[in-house]
Amino acid sequence: MDDQNRRLREQLERLAADLKRAKSVDEVGRTILHELQQDVQDLLTRSGEVSGLQEHPIAARLRQGIQHFEMTHPTLVALMEQLVNTLSAMGI
Repeated sequence: MDDQNRRLREQLERLAADLKRAKSVDEVGRTILHELQQDVQDLLTRSGEVSGLQEHPIAARLRQGIQHFEMTHPTLVALMEQLVNTLSAMGI
């Protein structure tokens, strides 16, 4: 596994852990978190394979999460922004 894929996997694992710990979210936030949890698990089961991610909805959902949680969950937003940057650097 190359360095970029390893970094992506590490960030996905951190985000998965933080998503599970997220508290005090409204109904829209719960939906976003649930969808992101599914996306993260899907990507983690790929064992770091990047092929086919161009069509994956996680980047759009991360942006939606960043917008929704920016005032209430800054740590979660920081992780989402890191992941968006990593995906962008990979051309996704």
